[in-house]
Amino acid sequence: MAWAVAIGVLAYVSVRNDPPTVRDQRTTGEARPLVDRAVGELAVAAGSDAVLSISGYEVTGGCRITPLRSGETLERDVTIYTSQTDGPALLDRIADRLPSSYEAGVRHGQEHDTLRADAGEFVSVRGGVTAPGVVILTVGTGCRPPAPLGVEAPAPTDEDRRIADRMLVALGGTLDGVAVAEAPCPTGGTVRTVRAEGSRSGAGKPLREVLVPLFGSAQAGPALLDTTDRYAYRADEAQVAVDAGAEGALDATLTTPC
Repeated sequence: MAWAVAIGVLAYVSVRNDPPTVRDQRTTGEARPLVDRAVGELAVAAGSDAVLSISGYEVTGGCRITPLRSGETLERDVTIYTSQTDGPALLDRIADRLPSSYEAGVRHGQEHDTLRADAGEFVSVRGGVTAPGVVILTVGTGCRPPAPLGVEAPAPTDEDRRIADRMLVALGGTLDGVAVAEAPCPTGGTVRTVRAEGSRSGAGKPLREVLVPLFGSAQAGPALLDTTDRYAYRADEAQVAVDAGAEGALDATLTTPC
């Protein structure tokens, strides 16, 4: 009987104090700070020669931890813009700049260029080149027990809404919504993205003709990415990107980097 009690005590102490050995020992709420930290690390690893935006929290239920136990996933995206031919090389630079503990690796193939990394405690970084000049990296928890994230999504300020409306109106569209996402930078400070979503009818003006008068000319030369449906450049105080999608969808971001 004594040995059974001893085993029970040891098991309790282990659960309370030992680091997790499987994903389902930590909830999405407990993993959220690691996700935020990884987003900040990626923002720095993107470097000063790219334009980026970060997303907020995307929680998706319905996954299975075990056949009898349901869970949820938590993910955040980091979208990085560069020149149309630089995406594969950008992945290499990001992998080199991430902390060594992430053990980041890149694979280059004929059809896909991808990056994988481990942010710790079963939080992963996965992604790659999704279009010429566009890299999307997703920080995810995998399926875990559900729990409150412990933070509220930052609310847009009046100034955020004013800038978002100006951007969409200048692009010939109407504003449907504004969202703000933030993450801590590794050495202090915050990376912050204001995202404006809307729509327009017709092709509208060339993106460069709209954005440069609003935010000033690009630093250190021309825009990083300049196509009919995508424009990204570094203005004096922020990084600006616009995706003009099919059927008139508009997605514009203004990011203050680390």
